Amino acid sequence: MTAANVRALYVVCRRVTSKLPGFELVLDLAHARVSAPAIDELRERARLSSLYSGIDASETPCRLRLVDPLVILKSKEHA
Repeated sequence: MTAANVRALYVVCRRVTSKLPGFELVLDLAHARVSAPAIDELRERARLSSLYSGIDASETPCRLRLVDPLVILKSKEHA
């Protein structure tokens, strides 16, 4: 996962949040290949409890918890 494609994940999370309001979403990234900028962005979204729409600048409240990846790729590596 890279910072460029993390926005697709926001679309999925936003859909789940609209169908199951009030639930906490857990993103298990333990076995994922995630770039440093992408995990930093996801951590910030979890801290703020909100997600970008993935389409425009609007935000959606979302209780988000991350299971960190075992390996975080340097920004020059491709996830």
